[in-house]
Amino acid sequence: MTEAQRDVVDVLSADHREFDRIFTELEGLRHRTGSDVLKRKRELVDEVTIGLVKHSVAEETQVYPRVEKQVDKEEAEHSKEEHAEAEETMKRLERMDPDDPGFDDAVKELIDEIRHHVQHEESRMFTELRATFSRDELVEMAEKVEAVKKIAPTRAHPMTPNEAGVRMAVGPVASLLDHLRDAVSGRGKHTD
Repeated sequence: MTEAQRDVVDVLSADHREFDRIFTELEGLRHRTGSDVLKRKRELVDEVTIGLVKHSVAEETQVYPRVEKQVDKEEAEHSKEEHAEAEETMKRLERMDPDDPGFDDAVKELIDEIRHHVQHEESRMFTELRATFSRDELVEMAEKVEAVKKIAPTRAHPMTPNEAGVRMAVGPVASLLDHLRDAVSGRGKHTD
């Protein structure tokens, strides 16, 4: 299956599998110390945060507006609320060092939030997307999701409302600033 043939459910599900891979590695490092372990925890948290933020912005700008309009408004609102909770946790983690006593607990909180969100989306929203939209529409949504992910911010911005119009308006500026900060700090150099 080529990239162009994947539909939006395939793209978002692949992201979910990647997040879970990182979470599994983080769980294996929980309560472990040592400079190499702490460095790896930071790399993994940065990697998953970058991926989650890009994924969330793409969903909020390209998927949830369609879900809200054509599937279930409450479903879209619930998902945006879950994103907002996870953004708060990611922002806290960004400010913490891996040797901070609360770091592992904050990582666990993020893992729990995202796994709950993924289970909710995959058990209901994804089925509704495939039932509501044509294959061509789903493939087009996938292409738009991938395009947004390429230009989306890389850091959580919990003060920015999770609304498509707002995300599209402030996203490019936030993305530019995030990418500059990442380039200077070396954050995310292990991700694409």
